[in-house]
Amino acid sequence: MIIVATFAVNASGFSQKVTIDVHQIPLEKVLNSIGQQTGYGFLWEKNAMKDVPKVSLKLHDVNIHDALKLSLKGLDLVYEIHGKVVYIKTKPKVNTPEHQDSISAVITKQQQISGLVIDTTGAPIIGATVQVKGTKRGVLTDNNGRFQILADKGDILKFGFVGFKDKEVMVSDEGFLRVSLRPQPTALDDLIVVGYGTQKRNNVTSAISTLQAKEINTTTNASLAQSLTGKIPGLQIRQQNSEPGAFSSSINIRGFGEPLYVIDGIVRDGSVEFQQLNPSDIESISILKDASAAIYGLNAANGVIMVTTKKGLAGKPIFNYSGVVGFQKPTYRTEMSNATQYLQMYDQAIYLRDGTHSISQEELAKWQAGGPGYESTDWYNATFKSRAMQQQHDFSIRGGSDKVKYFLSLGHYNEAGLFKSNDMDYTRYTFRSNITAQLSNNLTADLMLSGRYNVRKYPGGDGFIWMYKATIVSHPNESPYINNNLQYPANIFGQQNAVIMSQDKYAGYTNNKDKAFQSSVSLTYKAPFLPGLQVKGTVAYDSYNSFNKNVWKSYRIYSADLSSQLYNQPRIANSFDDADRLVAQGQLDYNTTIANSHHIGATLVNEYRRYSKKQASLQREYDFYTTDIVDFASGTQTNGGSEDEQATLSYVGRFNYDYQNKYLIEYAFRYDGSYRYAPGKRWGFFPNVSAGWVLSRERFIKKALPFVSNLKLRGSYGLIGENVGAPFQHVLGFTPVTSEGAEFTNGSYTGGLAAPGVINPNFTWVKSKITDFGIDLGLFGEKLTITADYYQRDKTGKLKVRNGGIPNTFGGDMPIENLESDQTRGFDFIIGHQNKIGDFTYGVSVNMNLARTKYIVVDRAPATSSYNKWTTGLTDRWNDIEWGYTQTGQFQNFDEIHNAPVYGGNLGNSQLLPGDYTYQDVNGDGIIDNKDLLPIFRNRDPKMFYGMVVNAGFKHFDFNMVWQGAALYTMRFNEVFSQMFFNDGNVPAFFYDRWHQADPYDPNSPWIAGTWPASRFAQNMQSDYRESSIWRMNAAFARLKSIEVGFLIPEGKIKFLKSARVYINMHNPITISKKFLKQFDPERYEGDYLAGYNYPVMKSYNLGVNVSF
Repeated sequence: MIIVATFAVNASGFSQKVTIDVHQIPLEKVLNSIGQQTGYGFLWEKNAMKDVPKVSLKLHDVNIHDALKLSLKGLDLVYEIHGKVVYIKTKPKVNTPEHQDSISAVITKQQQISGLVIDTTGAPIIGATVQVKGTKRGVLTDNNGRFQILADKGDILKFGFVGFKDKEVMVSDEGFLRVSLRPQPTALDDLIVVGYGTQKRNNVTSAISTLQAKEINTTTNASLAQSLTGKIPGLQIRQQNSEPGAFSSSINIRGFGEPLYVIDGIVRDGSVEFQQLNPSDIESISILKDASAAIYGLNAANGVIMVTTKKGLAGKPIFNYSGVVGFQKPTYRTEMSNATQYLQMYDQAIYLRDGTHSISQEELAKWQAGGPGYESTDWYNATFKSRAMQQQHDFSIRGGSDKVKYFLSLGHYNEAGLFKSNDMDYTRYTFRSNITAQLSNNLTADLMLSGRYNVRKYPGGDGFIWMYKATIVSHPNESPYINNNLQYPANIFGQQNAVIMSQDKYAGYTNNKDKAFQSSVSLTYKAPFLPGLQVKGTVAYDSYNSFNKNVWKSYRIYSADLSSQLYNQPRIANSFDDADRLVAQGQLDYNTTIANSHHIGATLVNEYRRYSKKQASLQREYDFYTTDIVDFASGTQTNGGSEDEQATLSYVGRFNYDYQNKYLIEYAFRYDGSYRYAPGKRWGFFPNVSAGWVLSRERFIKKALPFVSNLKLRGSYGLIGENVGAPFQHVLGFTPVTSEGAEFTNGSYTGGLAAPGVINPNFTWVKSKITDFGIDLGLFGEKLTITADYYQRDKTGKLKVRNGGIPNTFGGDMPIENLESDQTRGFDFIIGHQNKIGDFTYGVSVNMNLARTKYIVVDRAPATSSYNKWTTGLTDRWNDIEWGYTQTGQFQNFDEIHNAPVYGGNLGNSQLLPGDYTYQDVNGDGIIDNKDLLPIFRNRDPKMFYGMVVNAGFKHFDFNMVWQGAALYTMRFNEVFSQMFFNDGNVPAFFYDRWHQADPYDPNSPWIAGTWPASRFAQNMQSDYRESSIWRMNAAFARLKSIEVGFLIPEGKIKFLKSARVYINMHNPITISKKFLKQFDPERYEGDYLAGYNYPVMKSYNLGVNVSF
């Protein structure tokens, strides 16, 4: 039996000389090296290599015969050469014809097949692999593209070469084969989704970034936005919190603002709708970042996110199941003071204010010991679990025939909340059905249906913020229950008992139910009389319904003497939303090529959009709570409602031209009409143009820089309109005011009418001019890629109600006007490297975006002085500046305080103590006041976002890691986290590291230094809370967003499965930032009231499986 080795391809050609320098390696590797250098293939008997010792060899420029002789020297092996194949066999022990002809017998049995391998231009391909399919028998083509191989009639020969599509040819009686290989499409040939169509990546002249399905599904999270974070330059995503069902991630493109969302070609609702899409249904996501977004016109000035969902494929149905189960826990949380810390700090504050102590040394010692009755309460741990479960399950079927293709999916996601009561939960169900039918040779129909049903539940009727705040401010020397008896909820300070508030049975509940249905049907006709012409008509209808129910229950709370009172006014509220969207599109496309060089494309679209929404709400109070039905509440009732209806009509056009795929130009326009504006202002024309030059296709580049595989310069400029602002500003009319009326007839109430304010017949579109210059660079066959863009957006006509220059005697209401303007500048880039070394593949990409916005025109009253202009003026200034004091240190003793500038105005420095903060006296007047403020801080919005993606694969293992981060911004908290004893509540534990006297009960004891000033109430802190770097903190961070390791079970190991993969992943496991800032998690916003009371950001650990059958 013959075993044949197949060797790697050396595309640069072959030499008849061999050079080898190896030590103690297997003989097979030596033969492999000889084959790579000479183009010879090798065969050997089954047992020929058995027990062969390792070989050491040093050869320089020897011929193949010498190389083989020296390689086999001392071994019980010999070789024979037939054509381009070397046969290795064991030395015959007996000189018999059977042994001499053992290999010749095999050769005789098979045909000697010869041939030529060429490319589409007829040029020979050197080093192409030729292999008998199903065996390891193979050879390489020589310097002339020719080959010889042994094969039986009926065998399949497989031809392959790097950069070309594989090809299979059956062996027949023909003695000579001529095989032509076609180039393998590269990433540059990929089709990417653009507005109202697709384009080859290499022909795109705009700033567009794209993610494919496999790049999206590397993160496990309820929000689709979290699957994109850190992966796309210019896409700024910031996770505000992780509350189940809230979907509060901030999404911003290039610092412009929240983008427009287009799902399967239809403009749909905003961020919350987008974040709830099932990632398993998505084929690709494209981000339009420059003027190319203008083709979607209305409100696309902030960029466009386009989602394309999966469609069917011709072939047998593939059933796929994906499941993941894991748990979540907060990334970080701020520790609050325990009972001993709180009582010590509170006593210090009382003493420094009143000169007396709030607690005796003996009583304090009991709290320090923590005996019965003196236990400290950690309100957070009493209310919340350490972790919460999450799970996701998706099932899909994909397949079809030449006539009908389909993709069907069902999805389920569940995420539990952190409350120990288990009364917080989010559940989502989704379905999708995408069907494509070939109705005739030239007519195709697409029917796309999808739906979502989700339920969000949490305790109480007012939201998470109040329960979380209660865990922060409640005193640690109080308990949730009297004497730990669960029948007696405690009446604690502020009556905000978080343990009770977080339970449905006590405080009530909130249930939010949402239903969404999206549909579209389109017909596409390819004109047989004019190749390249197609007509498409699409009608889409979407329906959204939501029902929100809030129930507030009253519950009894007890004091230590078991006296009680009812807390919370019982009431019930229901609200309903019903929305419909109708979109109709007529589209004409034409593409043609003239003389194999001139490629022309044109698109015309007529689009009609109509949107309507009805909302109603009601609330009733209970005299006493009975059950959670409105009719059972008979107290005070309030209600309200609204209706909204919008319609727009648009005409869209695009023209593309390129010459030999080198010189590219695109012109597009959108002519939009809106009901919002006065006649004569309702229509807006918004054009854009882009161009590109693919230098890598130029001969002088190919010759001078052969390692450059892609080099393209591109630029774009366009105008985009925003259809915003209250409509009918031009109409002079009265407004009903039902709450302000009179009784003209006894017992009969008549509502009033409000007189009209000033009208604005010139109210019109907000306009944005966007300019972008970019470069796309690929080196070494796209192993190294770089894309970089510089951009600028000038927005004019921003809406504002005028207040500058209006006398205070004016009593009317001013209308909205197009008064202000701003300018955003920035750049973004992504650098990527990918490669394959044997069975190991890897890729790394790094991206960054930096953007700032400047005020250009601002409606303000004229400055009264140059100083007033410097301190309050905004024109031609960046919008991210905050003013503050320059903090220089802390007072070390009373002598420094007595000799310092005046800090407290009329109070002088009478309230200052050692440890209080010192500030720079900027103007040197001996007084620290507003005249010492400087524009030294950035605001809360990051200006820089960055990310890194690393992926790798080795045999059946795969690895993916995503880092993301942000910089050039600050965090500044209000209330509890920046003020001791806010509302007389508890104090963060970090304040315990404070200046204090060694013996608080001895007024003459020395001061001990700490990080923070001495504990005092706000009215006694004097200057410590002034804006400075103490409170406004640099929030730059980097975070390991996700990391995943997977294993693909080898095909055939599980017979009934087509493929199976198991994986583990983590989300948000590591954060790098300033140590003090970690407890707040620098990625999230400060939340409501800028006080940090929002739900924590979560990290998760998951186990998942993907199977196909």
